[in-house]
Amino acid sequence: MPEVSVVVPIYNVAEYLPKCIDSILAQTYPDYELILVNDGSKDSSPEIAEDYAKKDSRIRVIHKPNGGLSDARNEGMKYASGKYISFIDSDDFIEPDMLEKCVSAMHASDADMVIFDYFQYYQATGKKEVITNRFEEGKVYSLSDTPELLTGIANAAWNKIYRRSLFTDNDIIYPWGCLYEDLGTTYRLLARAKKVVFVNAPLYDYLKDRPGNITGEFNMRAYHVLDMVKITLDDYKKLGIYEKYYEELKFLAGVNILECLKKTRTCTDRNLVDEYIDVCFWDLKQNWPEFPKCRYPICREKYDWIYAHKGLLKLYLRLRGGRNA
Repeated sequence: MPEVSVVVPIYNVAEYLPKCIDSILAQTYPDYELILVNDGSKDSSPEIAEDYAKKDSRIRVIHKPNGGLSDARNEGMKYASGKYISFIDSDDFIEPDMLEKCVSAMHASDADMVIFDYFQYYQATGKKEVITNRFEEGKVYSLSDTPELLTGIANAAWNKIYRRSLFTDNDIIYPWGCLYEDLGTTYRLLARAKKVVFVNAPLYDYLKDRPGNITGEFNMRAYHVLDMVKITLDDYKKLGIYEKYYEELKFLAGVNILECLKKTRTCTDRNLVDEYIDVCFWDLKQNWPEFPKCRYPICREKYDWIYAHKGLLKLYLRLRGGRNA
């Protein structure tokens, strides 16, 4: 049985897939299985995956109808056998010592989750920006002792390695068919992780500017952020810890919803935008009537205060007329 299961969902990424797989095969830590999940790709990605599988017995290729990123991750988990599990997006790549450093940190502390820094990589310019964690390497954390974990770690599934039992023992999967699926999953895992450790080194290369990336667009799927917030809140209420982390959850919801509200700048359909703004603020006020007042700074960038107030945001968007910012 391999120590680590690495799951890579694949959908129409033939241009990027070889670099991703090569970076995994170049790992200095060899005890892993690589599960490539072809999520109904229409390009040559399935053939690329199968060619690699023929050359390395650690690789397994799973073919399935298109169901989206969450569905592909969940399918990969069904076949995973490692003690630990890692998710890597197929248009990204990893540093050669990623698995070695993470497994070493897990072993040293018997941790349930390890979180590491990453490069935000811009393909057009070749520029790499290091995105760092603010927590101390070598120290063991838990949410109960350090509530600030909720405010200080990224949603992303891919800059973490997990004890696989966090998913299987708690029946946690990625919400199917949704954007922001990590928001509805990462913090549920965090609530159950007894030991969390950090590796303060950039070990993952996240491709920020891939053509066709829809994370910056505004459309009806922007409502999914509210669904993911609800999943997390409902879970914390079920665990009986919602009140304990009231301020941290307010921050978490607030900053994620504000980021989605910023996308309304590119939409010229004012009725659609006004309705979205109304629903977002109704949701926020239902859970946190005092929003945007918070123990933690929800408004982190220069103009965030505009997006944190419904009337002001609507006025601002009307005055600017849907121009890109």
